[in-house]
Amino acid sequence: MIRLSTSQMYNNSMNSMLNSYSNLHKVNGQMSSGKRVLTPADDPVAAAQTLNTKTRMAVVQQYNRNIDFADKNLSLTESTLDQTESSLIKLKELAIKLGSDQWSDEQVKASGIEVKEMLSHLQGLVNTRNESGEYIYAGSQAEEKAYNGNTFVGDAIEREAQAADDTFIKMLTSGARAFEKLDTAKLATHDSAEAIFTNDGSQDLTATPKEYSNNMLGVIQYFVDATGNGAAGDPVNKEAIRSAIQNIDVAFEQVAQTRSQIGARQNTLEAVKNNNLDFEAFAEKSISELEDLDYADAAVRLEQSMLSYQAGMQVTGKISGLSLFNYI
Repeated sequence: MIRLSTSQMYNNSMNSMLNSYSNLHKVNGQMSSGKRVLTPADDPVAAAQTLNTKTRMAVVQQYNRNIDFADKNLSLTESTLDQTESSLIKLKELAIKLGSDQWSDEQVKASGIEVKEMLSHLQGLVNTRNESGEYIYAGSQAEEKAYNGNTFVGDAIEREAQAADDTFIKMLTSGARAFEKLDTAKLATHDSAEAIFTNDGSQDLTATPKEYSNNMLGVIQYFVDATGNGAAGDPVNKEAIRSAIQNIDVAFEQVAQTRSQIGARQNTLEAVKNNNLDFEAFAEKSISELEDLDYADAAVRLEQSMLSYQAGMQVTGKISGLSLFNYI
């Protein structure tokens, strides 16, 4: 026959009461948070799976932030190219009009002021900056202007954004792609001995023959000079104005091609982000299944823990009051 001392009975009762209190506290915590797993000890397997899923979801969320930033840059670029196309269309219309024999030199020169203003507008567009203050067409030299006058001073490096594990999308478009090195075979001059387009970035209006940057701005500068509004103060040259029509088409074609490439990038970004969002939804559901509390089950356990704790308190109170003197 095993005999238990009063102290042993008290200790056993106290341990039972403390366990009941611990269970009660745990269920209260679960019901307050709505989570079944509060610490790794509650369910080590579920805790590990949840941690892995949350870690992966954090990576995917960063990808989506990259996508959003890239899309903002591409949208800004697309907007400036849209404005550029509109300006080139207007310039072509002016070239067609001013190249007509019906216009006098004085009228051409007067209207040519608008051509010069549009050149200034385009010089501003190619030096557009994003919300971070970066020059979007400068390549890797984004903290510096892309163009100095009509000369490209950036580089051809286009920064990429990681949109998924193995997917990188160019989020900045260099001016080298959009505006530079036009197809010289398609460019026209009124007299090859008097004007040439060069790829070296130089522009010397006093040289013979005159040199123009082989880019969109150089093409428009050629048009400006032909209207008699150039820096050299040249006379109106309608043959050159008519040549400018073809040159503007060449510049427009390259801008339009670049714009279509940006559209393709945006489509890719949208598709990748949709995949990322699908994963986030799946991950959130998996975490919920692993962590979330079954309130009906928790309510039953709460009641059981409360009853057990109250019973333990009563038993412990009675044991603590036992004494031989009570029976003398």
